[in-house]
Amino acid sequence: MQDIFLFAQHHATLSTALAIALIVLAILEFLKLKHGAQQVSPAVATQMINHQNALVLDIRNTEAFASGHIVDALSIPFAELESKYKKLDKSKARPIIIACATGQESARAASLLAKQGFTSFLLAGGIRGWKEAGMPVVKG
Repeated sequence: MQDIFLFAQHHATLSTALAIALIVLAILEFLKLKHGAQQVSPAVATQMINHQNALVLDIRNTEAFASGHIVDALSIPFAELESKYKKLDKSKARPIIIACATGQESARAASLLAKQGFTSFLLAGGIRGWKEAGMPVVKG
């Protein structure tokens, strides 16, 4: 324990940066819990799509969507979600998997959808995580 305090004294900048990073991570985790949406891995998302008829909602902008998206995903950019969530009304009984670029913006979308009575899940890592897992994307 003394070594930790000695390190902190000799490396105040690094210690401060570490403390700030830990605080930011804690806040981000708290916000995810507050929004109530659970993260699902690409493998779990695939199972939900195949066995629970889950809908994939891609909230990236239209250019990003066109450059590569999950098969049969519905594109509603986050900026338009609040005004266009009615497009999802017929899918209210289905689980919705929200996909963004990296998994950071989808929690805000889940919060908006939860207020409207939708059950949503966050794609862990977003589309980048999907691609890194070797899952297929389509263009156009």
